[in-house]
Amino acid sequence: MSAQEWEALRKKARTMTLEQYATDASSIIRSTKEEIISIVEESQVDQEKLSELISIVNDASKTNNQRAEAIKKATGLIEVIVPLIKRLI
Repeated sequence: MSAQEWEALRKKARTMTLEQYATDASSIIRSTKEEIISIVEESQVDQEKLSELISIVNDASKTNNQRAEAIKKATGLIEVIVPLIKRLI
């Protein structure tokens, strides 16, 4: 998955249905369509914010500290992270 793929999806995410978004997103990450729908519904975040978070985390050119800073600076991303972490615990 490339940063360009996520940027393209992020730009059109606002106009997509959740079903369309989940289908497109699942084709470029290792989550199923159903998992993506569940994440969006549980976190009550919009698709654009989820795409932004995934893009930041996936950016191999940045260190973990740089990624953390980018997440802290972006509005609304912390709300996405908590439900994702809960799924791992």
